[in-house]
Amino acid sequence: MGKIIRISGPVVVAEDVEDAKMYDVVKVGDMGLIGEIIKIEGNKSTIQVYDDTAGIRPDERVENTKRPLSVELGPGILRSIYDGIQRPLDVIKNTSGDFIARGLNPPALDRKKKWEFIPAVKKGDSVSPGQILGTVQETSLITHRIMVPEGISGKVTMIADGDHTVEDTIAAVAGNGKNYEIQMMTTWPVRKARRVQRKLPPELPLVTGQRVIDALFPVAKGGTAAVPGPFGSGKCVSGDTPVLLRDGEKSIEEIFRSALKDPANEVEGNGVEEIVRLKEPLKIYSLVGRDIVESTSYAVYHGKSNALVRIVTAGGRTVSVTPVHKLFVESGGSIVEKPAQDVSEGDRIACADLSEDGNSDVLVASINLVFDTIVERDVRYGVFDVYDLTVPDFGYNFVGGDGFIILHNTVIQHQLAKWSDANIVVYIGCGERGNEMTEILTTFPELKDPNTGQPLMDRTVLIANTSNMPVAAREASIYTGISIAEYYRDMGYDVALMADSTSRWAEALREISGRLEEMPGEEGYPAYLGRRVSEFYERSGRARLISPEERYGSITVIGAVSPPGGDISEPVSQNTLRVTRVFWALDASLANRRHFPSINWLNSYSLYTEDLKAWYDKNVASEWSALRERTMEILQRESELQEVAQLVGYDAMPEKEKSILDVARIIREDFLQQSAFDEIDAYCSLKKQYLMLKAIMEIDEYQNRALDSGATMDNLASLAVREKLSRMKIVPESQIESYYKDLVDEIHKEYGNFIGEKNAEANI
Repeated sequence: MGKIIRISGPVVVAEDVEDAKMYDVVKVGDMGLIGEIIKIEGNKSTIQVYDDTAGIRPDERVENTKRPLSVELGPGILRSIYDGIQRPLDVIKNTSGDFIARGLNPPALDRKKKWEFIPAVKKGDSVSPGQILGTVQETSLITHRIMVPEGISGKVTMIADGDHTVEDTIAAVAGNGKNYEIQMMTTWPVRKARRVQRKLPPELPLVTGQRVIDALFPVAKGGTAAVPGPFGSGKCVSGDTPVLLRDGEKSIEEIFRSALKDPANEVEGNGVEEIVRLKEPLKIYSLVGRDIVESTSYAVYHGKSNALVRIVTAGGRTVSVTPVHKLFVESGGSIVEKPAQDVSEGDRIACADLSEDGNSDVLVASINLVFDTIVERDVRYGVFDVYDLTVPDFGYNFVGGDGFIILHNTVIQHQLAKWSDANIVVYIGCGERGNEMTEILTTFPELKDPNTGQPLMDRTVLIANTSNMPVAAREASIYTGISIAEYYRDMGYDVALMADSTSRWAEALREISGRLEEMPGEEGYPAYLGRRVSEFYERSGRARLISPEERYGSITVIGAVSPPGGDISEPVSQNTLRVTRVFWALDASLANRRHFPSINWLNSYSLYTEDLKAWYDKNVASEWSALRERTMEILQRESELQEVAQLVGYDAMPEKEKSILDVARIIREDFLQQSAFDEIDAYCSLKKQYLMLKAIMEIDEYQNRALDSGATMDNLASLAVREKLSRMKIVPESQIESYYKDLVDEIHKEYGNFIGEKNAEANI
């Protein structure tokens, strides 16, 4: 039995630990805190402890379990919420309340629950590692495949169907002179990668339904992607804007200042912008369809803007918003979104009408949607404080302004988890702030799988490590998550693993390295940071699995990095970019302009484009790659021409260059922008993406032909077909082909008038 001789935060040094080996799990102190041996010198073992070590004293005992840190693998993993070392947080809450009692280590899988096991082999069959012995219906979406563990082969001497716990023996195998008993549950050391027969090239895309990703910067199944998270959630309205709350109304600035003073809330800022994450969410109102319903906000934002647009309506309603902030305008019987800079007098905007007495207890029953006509619109320039609310419940709007106008808001959350064509989602919240993780834990279980209507949690595992949990557990959480992902991959599933954020994981490495008194590398991170990052991402990939039957699976790893101040030159970002092949450059300035997803098309890249080219050309359209290249060419050219426009002025530019700027704007606003909360626009199939791009390029071609025939951009900018193109994103998938055909016919007809053709199609 070893004993403690030194304590430094989460790092404990013990001597005379029995049979000490690297990465053995030990029980530290009289409370039996879980720890892991990370360094051995002579008879001294250095241990990182996964619990708070406050109160632990020298000379307390250290007991070696003689097993490495491992995960329990079996039915019951899905729908679970674990901490970094796979302790089930729901079980802990029932045992010790809202805080994890030290030394508490309940099993990861329920030992009492019985699962119906359906055999896939029979007595006398020969089996080998990886072969499927039988199945369990783990959730409504996922069938759990019980596999022969590594190192076991031979003849089946017993197979048991029916209901069993994870510890019951469900099969027996005789081979190599031994008799093996197999249970539904196995364990696996987290720092050891599970073997595959061979890794496969990245030839299949992970389809996300997000146009900017699938069309421009795709990620392959089994690929790796990095997402930096710069600060900034978007500028919205002036500070004096009233917000309609469940219990009355307050100005948005007053809400922000009050939230800022509350010590229970968490504040994040970079000197220019601030966001306050609320412990107690705000009860507000949002427009859903044509109904105004109660909604919730979890954060308030403050930033700066250099312009505001002031809107006044015939009914006396007023509001001041940033120029790119969208208002909801009635058009042809529908409600469309239009930037404030583009609305004009006579437009009818959506508003909330509070009828009767407005008693807060019955307020939601007395709110109706009405439309009010804009009678005045002016732009003010200067430096203005602006504010915003996040609205994750219904996403795109809240009710505010003098007279209560529907104000746009877009916050993208869970899009890849919800819409990507992965079978299993493993989400690792690594060192997230408490309120951020709470929002994940409360909203994820409410999400529905769009393909089946079943809860998204039926194919999801959440690993939650907040910033106030022990840093050692944060360091382990990455390995716990990837081990679970490998287990489901080995069943033949496509797994998407999201680690948010690897920067905080690296900070845990830095703290532990410092306490070990190791020689620091750049910015204090350990010298082996790059190797650890590489080892993690290398466990991704699509593979032919170890199994006598042909079976394939994949793990796609998407790692979020949170560089201080958005500076991706720091070590964690750079080491991540060296090993990942996709970079989605989130851009705070795009978010400020209300452009979502806020992925910068000039700074992002995908090294899978060539690998996936053959698949896209075969399965979507033969001209897919050509359309993508032309799209990127126009966006690149726009960037160059914007500098020219600033120097000489837009009016002085040649018509062909004006056309490039015009088509680039169409690409940005009508293709790359996508609403995460619009029922139709939230997901866009590859077929629809192709038709949208093809229609835009049809505009590009015909616009150039019209200019060659003497037309000007002033003539072409007002064509009605352009508005029809902008509505294409909200056309249902079932109608997209007929809509595209009609759209192209109108493009040919309207532009053909300028080209001077009776039938524009004749020369196609």
